[in-house]
Amino acid sequence: MLTGIAITVMAFSACNDETLDIGSTLTTQDDKLAISSADYTVNTRTIMTDSILVRTSYCYLGNLKDTETGTYVTSSFMTQMNLLESFSFPEESTIANHDDNGKACVDSCLLQFILSNPSSVNDTLAAMKVTVRELNRPMEEDRLYYSNFDPVAEGFIREDGLNESVMFTYYDLTEDLESSEEMHFLDFRLNNPYTDKQGVTYKNYGTYIMRQYYEHPEYFKNSYTFIHNVCPGFYISISDGEGVYAEVRYSGLDLFIHKMVNDSIESDTKTLAGTNEILQTTTITNDKVRLQQLADDNTCTYLKAPAGLFTEVTLPVDDIFNNHQEDSIMTASINFQRINNLQYDKEQQIPTYLLMVPKDSLYSFFEKSRTPDNLTSFYTGYMSGKNYYSFSNISSLVTKMHNQKNAGLLKEANWLEKNPNWNKVVLVPIKINSTTTSSNSSMVTGYENMLTIASTRLVGGSQNPYPAPYINIVYGKFNQ
Repeated sequence: MLTGIAITVMAFSACNDETLDIGSTLTTQDDKLAISSADYTVNTRTIMTDSILVRTSYCYLGNLKDTETGTYVTSSFMTQMNLLESFSFPEESTIANHDDNGKACVDSCLLQFILSNPSSVNDTLAAMKVTVRELNRPMEEDRLYYSNFDPVAEGFIREDGLNESVMFTYYDLTEDLESSEEMHFLDFRLNNPYTDKQGVTYKNYGTYIMRQYYEHPEYFKNSYTFIHNVCPGFYISISDGEGVYAEVRYSGLDLFIHKMVNDSIESDTKTLAGTNEILQTTTITNDKVRLQQLADDNTCTYLKAPAGLFTEVTLPVDDIFNNHQEDSIMTASINFQRINNLQYDKEQQIPTYLLMVPKDSLYSFFEKSRTPDNLTSFYTGYMSGKNYYSFSNISSLVTKMHNQKNAGLLKEANWLEKNPNWNKVVLVPIKINSTTTSSNSSMVTGYENMLTIASTRLVGGSQNPYPAPYINIVYGKFNQ
């Protein structure tokens, strides 16, 4: 019965006279439920993350100055190319163009990326030099890639392999800006002679792909055989310039050919695409010294992405249960108030969604692709009208922490020393992925670490000058 009553009580989170009289309206006189509530101060601090898991839908590319820290956030990425089951070249004898050796060849080859959702639009005409390099070996399928992964240091780059650079601006003035969907193209034309690992030189990179298809059709059985025998993938990085940091929404390798059809010549394009079915990684570089300086600011706490700062919350579990051993916790609500910053709020995105997760489960939550279960992990969105993040009921988590502590102390006297994070949670900026269903509604498909540039400050910290954050507890107890 308490479960049903708790749902009704959830709306009452403030301690007032009306709350104390709820029991008389929910139950009969014989089993009258006594309701009470109390507020308890929570302690918060900023913690810096070494890295975050980058199992994400999109890669990120850019080099952008963080106006809050005065330092740069840089992102590069690796991607593989997905071989569709329908991929094929025409019969070799029908290829219209040939190289100097009389062998079929690809006319031209284009490696293209489409960027969108920039973290800053202050200088989208800034010129940047972007470089693509060929991978020496495929990314390992059984490995977790974190944001501090360095492909160069780990030997993933083929030193004598493909290495091309282009100058790029986010807004290309020659493109059609009246399009209903803003798509910004980063193109690498891979038309220079290409030499493979065996020392064989081809007209261009696309011709190398074509020759492998004709000589080793078994390499094109599926994406795995293609990646491990023909094209391990590419590493794309900023080699000069700054001013853009954006999502990479599409990766594709286009091979343009001409073929004989009856008595005429027709053009054709063969495409290999980077998709969620194959591996993609994003490497984030930011100034850890400057981030630590922000983390050491105890007048507030920070939420900063990507791979930056989280807020740690110590829940006053012992205080909540002190003198309430016979009560049931019906609701436990907590709000985290933002501190406005007129200087940076217009320049930086505010994290849209937050995850609350036990500190000891921070990494496993993402590694195991979990979703918030509203029992031990929760998520909420930024409430712009009230300028805070609100978790309306984390009572199950508070109760579990209390029970785990009691059970642990029965087994080990030094359980608390071995479990210093038993009552700690972490607030993490996240991105929620969704898709549109056939009924035109939105369905959540996953939760990821936030890799766009975003930041905000929260009321809290050991030297907080504002009223301290607190958790409101509503207790319920049946009179005997």
